[in-house]
Amino acid sequence: LRRLHGLADCDRALEDIEKEKNNLVGFQAKKPWEVFTDRSLRWQLLTIILLNIAQQLNGINAIYFYADYVFRQCGIPMDKIPYATVGTGACECITALTCGMLIECLGRKVLIMGGYILMSICCVFFTLTLTFQGVSPVFPYLSMVCVFAFILSFGLGPGGVTNILTTELFTQTARPAAFMIAGSVNWLSFFFISMVFPFIVIGLQQYCFLVFLVVCSLVATYIFFLIPETKNKTFVEIHNEFQSSNKNKFSSSDGAGTILLSTSI
Repeated sequence: LRRLHGLADCDRALEDIEKEKNNLVGFQAKKPWEVFTDRSLRWQLLTIILLNIAQQLNGINAIYFYADYVFRQCGIPMDKIPYATVGTGACECITALTCGMLIECLGRKVLIMGGYILMSICCVFFTLTLTFQGVSPVFPYLSMVCVFAFILSFGLGPGGVTNILTTELFTQTARPAAFMIAGSVNWLSFFFISMVFPFIVIGLQQYCFLVFLVVCSLVATYIFFLIPETKNKTFVEIHNEFQSSNKNKFSSSDGAGTILLSTSI
């Protein structure tokens, strides 16, 4: 803890760990199927499932698919296109590091929601620039700008924050199972988009980005209304706030959504 946080923050971090430990005395680690049946975790579980599905279905793979075409349209020599394509991956890596530095300043919710909003805007502009590709020699270069802007938006938001939210929305008893579920959903979504995306491109061509526009917009809306900010909060506080917030928004007649954790169990 001293190496991670320095002497000044070490005591506070240790206190948070002890607080979570004391709140979970007597509880056993949950199995994945137990997380599905625990009604107190239903909104956290729904959130990580949606975020991991959206991480693959938000259009980032489509952007990589179109990158080669856009670079050729921009007049980049064929032997240089692979280097430009590698540059798109480098952009994602750079923004992931940048996200790590910004996340404590701006907060998780702002970054991931802002990333999806920017990606939605990029989908609109990318559709327009691909549609009018032959109208003016400027449009291919605008398409290239959209490619890099989309990747930057993904790296700053969904690419860097999704896994962090999986950690912070669950307490220690459910966290390992939540990661198993999130990872499984992420890979299944990747398999799905890899199988379906070629048919989407054939059927819709450049208008396929309107599908990703809908996905990004819906996820941004969900984040805005349902996900609380987790910055500078303990896991217990996040759990309680998540339960309290969603109980107020989605209270049901059977009283579901009660807060399970308190200062003492």
